[in-house]
Amino acid sequence: MSPLPSYAESYQKAGSELQIGETATVPHLVPKGPEVPIELRITAIEEGSANDLKGFEIPVNLKNARPIYVRYEYKNLSDADLSAQSIGAFVAIDDRDQAHAPVSTLSGGTFTTCATPTAKALTQGKTGQGCLLFMIHANGRLKAAAYKGHYRSEGGANPQVSYPIYYNPVRWTASKSATVPSGERRTIVQ
Repeated sequence: MSPLPSYAESYQKAGSELQIGETATVPHLVPKGPEVPIELRITAIEEGSANDLKGFEIPVNLKNARPIYVRYEYKNLSDADLSAQSIGAFVAIDDRDQAHAPVSTLSGGTFTTCATPTAKALTQGKTGQGCLLFMIHANGRLKAAAYKGHYRSEGGANPQVSYPIYYNPVRWTASKSATVPSGERRTIVQ
């Protein structure tokens, strides 16, 4: 088992609840590399409308869902080059405490309403930004956006101990769970 990096004690405590706009230092697992620190901030949670998805093929189980956009910014705190890497491992938590994975692809065209540009030259101290699309059932409400990181299975390691944030993510909560009339678009939290 690899030893935890010396900066692990500076990570945001697993299960922490922050407000939109607050910053947390969280682990980012470099593919085929180490776990490194990034500074992460959810900047907005916006509710879209069904019109945002016109022309796209929506899976049957999501036909009654509505789009929620989670916008975020991050800063590389490590000496690793994070260029062209995705800062992933986000989930949306609904009012039933169910976690929803972001929508990774939509058939039918290019979705530009919520895009994440590829970070270039993302060396230490450099920043990037992104947006994630979540689909929440029409009767549900978004309670929080959360970051859970990734973990790599290392023989004999207890992932719940070595990667606690994966099992108990850092949450950014909206000041209130929001529902809006169908077809109307508004910012839930900024």
